[in-house]
Amino acid sequence: MNSLFQSLLLLVAILAFLSQGFGLDALYGAMVSAANTCVYEYFMRAQKSAFDASAHKSIGMALKSSAIRVLLVTVLTLIGLGLFRLEPSALVASLVVGQVGFILDRIRQK
Repeated sequence: MNSLFQSLLLLVAILAFLSQGFGLDALYGAMVSAANTCVYEYFMRAQKSAFDASAHKSIGMALKSSAIRVLLVTVLTLIGLGLFRLEPSALVASLVVGQVGFILDRIRQK
């Protein structure tokens, strides 16, 4: 996983919330973001290995990837907010910062 911007931005977010006493909450959000990135990377490798796949199969893989990633982020976020009673602003902010870093990394790799 080559996620320089994502890692740096997540570290900054965690440190910022750590100073306010919400470091673990931000760390959880960062882990959700990292899990989303790992699932994305897994499906990208699977699509590359199926290079000769039909357009229909490629679209199906992309839809499956998107659905699983949305479900993963939603479930993990709800677990953090509901079961663990984490601070919503720290969790969501670090999750969003991680996704911005993810996008910046993909732009950088092009």
